[in-house]
Amino acid sequence: MSKEYKISELIMNYERPFYEMNEEIKQFPRYREVNLGSRTRYLTWVDDKHMQSIQTPNGRELTPEELFDFVIGNNITDYTRTEGEKADVAIVLGNGLLPVTRERAIKAFELYRRGIAKKIIFTGGIHRERDKKGLMHPSTLDEYMDGSSPEIDWQELTEADWGAETFISEVFEEDHRIHSEILTDEFLRSIGVNPEDVLIEPLSKSTQENALFCRNIFESEEIETGEKIKSVILVTTVTHGSRAMRQFQKLFGDSIELSWCPSTLDLEKYGRMKDIIHAPVFDVEAFQEELKKIYCGTPELIQKLMGETANHRNAFILGDIFEPTIMTTDRQGHEEYDER
Repeated sequence: MSKEYKISELIMNYERPFYEMNEEIKQFPRYREVNLGSRTRYLTWVDDKHMQSIQTPNGRELTPEELFDFVIGNNITDYTRTEGEKADVAIVLGNGLLPVTRERAIKAFELYRRGIAKKIIFTGGIHRERDKKGLMHPSTLDEYMDGSSPEIDWQELTEADWGAETFISEVFEEDHRIHSEILTDEFLRSIGVNPEDVLIEPLSKSTQENALFCRNIFESEEIETGEKIKSVILVTTVTHGSRAMRQFQKLFGDSIELSWCPSTLDLEKYGRMKDIIHAPVFDVEAFQEELKKIYCGTPELIQKLMGETANHRNAFILGDIFEPTIMTTDRQGHEEYDER
């Protein structure tokens, strides 16, 4: 029998539910009050790096397949394998790991080169781990764009910089520090990119801020060009796509047509997946089935699914997304959740 659970009902990492406000609850910097039937529960932040399991209220651990359906689901699309609808802009969501950001950047460049995306926005500020060291971070977008910020070196580059500069794949492997010197208008044109089509958002430190600061860029573009951005493709990793869509949808509502394209280069090491990605006609169902085999059979990827489920709930606690639900297949013999 299938059952749908709100994310606030799930028990993560054998979490002990709190049903009353007390001093212990107050020690948590982030918590949210939710109503479950006749009871009030105080939902606390989950450290996704130490996830062990995710359970239904009756104590059954969710299967990898259920986590996969929730995190990735049926919304897999790959615009590089279909002609699809063209979008005004592709947004590369920044990541603190350079190889991950590079993977997303290459996918966005492919969308641009095929004429599927008219412009590219690279997002992301200085990663929080580097920012703690007191490295330079521009205080405003104008400060960054007019060049008034102090000169910075590679270790101080923002995630957005990483994305833009990884277009230069052969240089990437040789010397990171010369990227900022080589990424000139002439170079962008030489690889088929109009410099005016590359936009940088170097301030955000979360997916929600990616959306918030991109909205500012949209407004600036409308003022400068007279054209309103109406359609957007989010370019990010497979596990991040669903949550990113929720966060952008909550901010933009129906004001833009929103879709997402998974960056799949990290999956090319799997033979069958590589064949699907590079086939003349992209088979969405085969792509998803193969993804499911990979994610649900690999312990470290199952951990990513659990961690991303926790990230969904954390985003809900912060108010960045509306509460998502998870469909499970409950086994017979389990008692229903008693809310009394």
